[in-house]
Amino acid sequence: MKKFYVMASMLGLGMLGLAGVTPTLVSASDVTSNGQVKFKLDQSQTDPKNPLDPADKNPGKPTDPTQPGGKVPGGTGGPLSIDFASSLIFGEAEISHEDATYYAKPQTFTQDDGTTVDRPNFIQVTDKRGTFEGWTLKVKQENQFAVKDDPTKELTGAQLSFTNGNLVSSTDAQYAPKFQKSFDLIPGQAQIAPVEAAANQGMGTWIYRFGDDKEMAKSIALSVPGKTPKMAKAYTTALTWSLESTPANTTSTPGTTSTPSTTGTTKP
Repeated sequence: MKKFYVMASMLGLGMLGLAGVTPTLVSASDVTSNGQVKFKLDQSQTDPKNPLDPADKNPGKPTDPTQPGGKVPGGTGGPLSIDFASSLIFGEAEISHEDATYYAKPQTFTQDDGTTVDRPNFIQVTDKRGTFEGWTLKVKQENQFAVKDDPTKELTGAQLSFTNGNLVSSTDAQYAPKFQKSFDLIPGQAQIAPVEAAANQGMGTWIYRFGDDKEMAKSIALSVPGKTPKMAKAYTTALTWSLESTPANTTSTPGTTSTPSTTGTTKP
């Protein structure tokens, strides 16, 4: 009997020892899965947006009185494009021998229901290249205002002045290009660069507009000296807007090439 109890006691102690042992867990090796998305160039045409609200889903369509039926010609297209540039309409005025200033009428949009609304005159640029290289928007007035069928009859001394310039976009403001709030054009002189997007700027669609809903009717002016003789005819000029892929203040690296510039012409 004694032997039995001893063995039982030793067995109980063994069981107590096993109760304090933590079992070792065997874990599997870690496995990593990946996520990926890839973007490609978008070659489609970007339609003109609402210069007062770029996020507007139904902006309507801008009109161009200088074109047959008021139809707006398409933009330059491609990943880096000028989508639209307003033609400048200064209306009709009586012949005057006093200095006078005429203002470009706001840009008219036709809504889906056929009604029209006025918005600021603007130039729209889109960068969908995905390179973050930057770009420069330039403009040149090709010639002085002159009678279409007799270019020798010019509005000598007439000058175009742009004021209340501003940039709007649905893209985050931290990527906004630099721009000029105002500038004058001299007929036949070299291009000026009113908007410059450095590297890491200007991605997406940007609208360079003149004035807002309150200033748009007096933001682009044509000043005509009273001493300049005037015929009872329409006078026109051409503005050429150019878009270059490399900012004006950036030096190209030897051995590299840049995207060719794109141009668009408007006729006030």
